[in-house]
Amino acid sequence: RDESDGIITLTLKSGKSVVGNHILIATGRKPNTNNMGLEDIGVDLCGKTKGISVNDNLETSVKGIYAAGDCTGDRQFTHYAGFQGAISARNILLPLKDSGKRSDSIPAATFTDPEVASIGLTEDEAVMQYGADKVSVSFRKLSQVDRAICEDADMHGFLKIVYMTKTKQILGATIMAPSAGELISEIAVAKESKLSFDKLSTVMHAYPSYSIALQQMAAEVYYDKLKNSKTLYDILKKIGL
Repeated sequence: RDESDGIITLTLKSGKSVVGNHILIATGRKPNTNNMGLEDIGVDLCGKTKGISVNDNLETSVKGIYAAGDCTGDRQFTHYAGFQGAISARNILLPLKDSGKRSDSIPAATFTDPEVASIGLTEDEAVMQYGADKVSVSFRKLSQVDRAICEDADMHGFLKIVYMTKTKQILGATIMAPSAGELISEIAVAKESKLSFDKLSTVMHAYPSYSIALQQMAAEVYYDKLKNSKTLYDILKKIGL
């Protein structure tokens, strides 16, 4: 640390240096389930996270006892805890049960400048799970987004959508942009409703909003799909269909 100007230089193992004004140490949190008497009533804890073990309906190992949010050892987000709280209350009161575990569909946002948001699988995770030949990526730099250009925004951002090559089903997304926290919600809706990525091109977006970049990216996938189907269309046209 240079005491004269307060600049901190961090040297990584790779030899690369990172310069900043502050160091943020994110050590994480773990569920505090000690001294609650859970073991006395038969509530099981997860051996890995030490959180309260729950099934898909958020019910613990003891019938009629539910748990929601950070205490379960699942991903720690305020909106996820609120979502699980509502689901668990519904499952307690109503006969029909809803799933409260959505670990693969939780939108996350870090409100830095620019914002960074994500949902689902990264490209590497998707390739590892499905194979490189079955996964495709749509990528657009923020410098290609008209709204960012109009606002003279930080052009270091990007939008990245990971989807299945054949079905176009969305697997995940990462966005770094001034309104990434808002944009990721649209991807969350599309992913949860099983809407294929190319179908976003048929949904009209306001111009020049940041979200229209998603429609434009989806349109590129849609047009590529049409090109790949040209032979079939030509055959159908010849036989009068």
